[in-house]
Amino acid sequence: MIEELQQFGSLSVAHRTGGAPVELVRSKDEVVFLAFDNRIRRLVELHVLRGGNTLDAAMKRSAFDRARQASEIRGHSFMRILEVGEDQGLVYYTSNLNDGEFVEDYIKRRGAVVPATALAMVYQLLDELLQLQGYQRLVSRMHLDRVLVTTLEDTFLQLRVFDYGLSQMDAGTEAQSSARLVVEASRLIFLLLTGQTYGGENPDRFPALTQLPMSLRITVRSALADPANAPTSIEKLRDDVREAFSALVSSIQARNLRKQLVVNASLLPQSQLQELLLENVPVENILGTRFRVEDAEHTRRYPFSIPAINAKAEQPVTVHLLPPSRIVEKSRYEAVPLQMWRFNPERHPNILRSLSLWESPDWTFLTEEREPGFALSRLMAERITLNPAEVAVLMRQVRAGLDQAVECGVQRVDLHPSNILLRVGKNGPLLARELERLMQKRLDAWPMFVVKLRPHMTMRSLYEPLLVDMDMTDNQEEHLQDRDFRHRSFVTLAAYLLTGERQSGGVPHFPESIPEAASAYVRECVELTRRAGKTPAPAEFIDKFESLLSAPTVDLATRLRGNAVVAKEEMESVGSVSDFEDDWSGSDAGNGDLEGAGISPIKRSIKTHDFNPLLNQKRSLPWGALAAAALVILGIGAWMFMGSSAKTPPVAVSSTVAEGPVKTQPAAEKPAVKPVAVTQPTETKSQAATSAPKLSPAIAVAVPNPAQQQPAVPVVAEVKPVKKPVAEKPLETVAANTMPPVVNSEKSPSPAPAPPAVKPPEKDPITIRRAIVPTKEEIDRMKQGHVENRTERLPAMSTASPLPPQRKVNP
Repeated sequence: MIEELQQFGSLSVAHRTGGAPVELVRSKDEVVFLAFDNRIRRLVELHVLRGGNTLDAAMKRSAFDRARQASEIRGHSFMRILEVGEDQGLVYYTSNLNDGEFVEDYIKRRGAVVPATALAMVYQLLDELLQLQGYQRLVSRMHLDRVLVTTLEDTFLQLRVFDYGLSQMDAGTEAQSSARLVVEASRLIFLLLTGQTYGGENPDRFPALTQLPMSLRITVRSALADPANAPTSIEKLRDDVREAFSALVSSIQARNLRKQLVVNASLLPQSQLQELLLENVPVENILGTRFRVEDAEHTRRYPFSIPAINAKAEQPVTVHLLPPSRIVEKSRYEAVPLQMWRFNPERHPNILRSLSLWESPDWTFLTEEREPGFALSRLMAERITLNPAEVAVLMRQVRAGLDQAVECGVQRVDLHPSNILLRVGKNGPLLARELERLMQKRLDAWPMFVVKLRPHMTMRSLYEPLLVDMDMTDNQEEHLQDRDFRHRSFVTLAAYLLTGERQSGGVPHFPESIPEAASAYVRECVELTRRAGKTPAPAEFIDKFESLLSAPTVDLATRLRGNAVVAKEEMESVGSVSDFEDDWSGSDAGNGDLEGAGISPIKRSIKTHDFNPLLNQKRSLPWGALAAAALVILGIGAWMFMGSSAKTPPVAVSSTVAEGPVKTQPAAEKPAVKPVAVTQPTETKSQAATSAPKLSPAIAVAVPNPAQQQPAVPVVAEVKPVKKPVAEKPLETVAANTMPPVVNSEKSPSPAPAPPAVKPPEKDPITIRRAIVPTKEEIDRMKQGHVENRTERLPAMSTASPLPPQRKVNP
């Protein structure tokens, strides 16, 4: 039955020239054929379980369950299952077409791999395997020793698992399945590093293994020598491989896994699919003399997209090889749309033009113009994901390309990343290096580039899985189905660029760099793609997406708090700290009256800490010394200013002088200077001399009282110091000779009622006839800074000449 297989459900099985079906070598327990799925219009692999034998009910149910789990996997390291079914008692499933070389054949052909490259490949496989935490039932039967060496976007090496063990029953315990996977991964490491399969040899005899770090060497040795007691932790094996890779690669930049997996001529695996379809006929013989292959390495790297030069026109072109009719019937796909004659390069700059098409019984050749640049899939392989701003810039040109395709009569354009080309750069020998630099930059930092959509068919378009299903329903008209397909493809492509994941059948997981509103909108549109006719149009989608990107973002606290609205109250002042607090009057603080004072926002129990001790020493200077210096300066100024004035009887100037040793007081307790009041003479000279304490003579200037708004009359008084100062005793100023005494009412604890003040005559003001100035020696010492800072007693001021005899002052 299998030898004569022509149709298997909706699948058309491919045939060789002699009529036998094209069989692919995959798992030992399965029979695999190359087929064409008429429903999705793609080349697929048809896997028949147990070699075409029937399965019992338990085995069939287990295979169905694990195959459905495998259909949800989207990693590059695993074969993607598309459909699971049963036909005539045979259980089958279809998968995407995998091209590459088996690891055993790959090592036999080229030998051992460089340790850094081999460990990078194994680490990538184990890391994606550990991400399948919820598929333990499927992972328990996977085989890691039989993998496929393939390439990702024809640029990076990749190990791919193609044997899921669906033809076998479920494994035992989780520990047993993990130990088996560790053993198979260790055999894979042995094969890649030594260049031969493990046959029971001592691992310590191979230098490639003894040079590994101790942790990985012990794990591999114990797994190979004693598989029954092998380690059971795949995560530890993954970490050991990562540690060994970091130890082998010294440069920090070279520790990037992608740098070690770049394909070159020696690492490039051979294409099994090309040899199978060409039937071992060289590409040069097929192209003949019409085209000249530009580079043999590129021919091997791109097995069905060959860069060549048109021998007649000397024009660089890309030759696409399409399958013959024995593989896919020509009526199943359309190589070039029929309405492409409407194409105009000036009006349709976002459409990639096809130049010619030749059809033969065995092959079909399609040529397209070759311009500098690369495919979007190549950029995604390098960047994994794109930023939202880059996606917006890219999708606007894609939308323009869809509109231009409709003008050309092409209703369906496969928006697969491999069919979207970015035209950027200039032709020349430095093009490859320039393109590598551009891939590391943001799209909005690129020079001007053009996005081109490929409307015609290629071999890769026939076997790469779609981002979105073809049609949701067959009840709609054809033009409505085409429009809905364009809308769904546009939304799915945008989600793929943002997440880097194939969204068909899964829920997209967006990175945190995307605003929450934008990711929620894209997720909602992805859900609408599963409903016919509900997906928004490309113009509506991109406008709403850009508006959500420019919307104000919500901070983390609001997101954690939820949708609760916090009431906004009026902002209140929290007070201020002034640098001039030391200048405040300490009368209120000394009395302890805190009721009328404002409440300070600073806690009173907090202990202050002085960070500048020098500044504190400056603030602790005695105020008496500063007052004496100020008096000296004012006296000099008065003498210079009043030297030429008219002669008038001299008057005495009285001031309040601190008694006893001057104590350092806080800023809030410093006495404020207040004016003195002029009183009538109530005591005689003898009474004043006996009642007033003897103080040293001093000079001060009376300050006018702003409350009375009257100029105070300056008087001169002679006082003498008291030998024994008494604490908390008010100081009194007594006028010398016949001048009235001046009482400091502020410092008196029990002030007596002051006599009524007499206003001075307004017409004849009292002036100073002769100023009392310090001596020249004191002025010189004060200029040189040698004046002593006495804290116990204020220095007595000396005059240039003794006081003249007292004269009466005419009123």
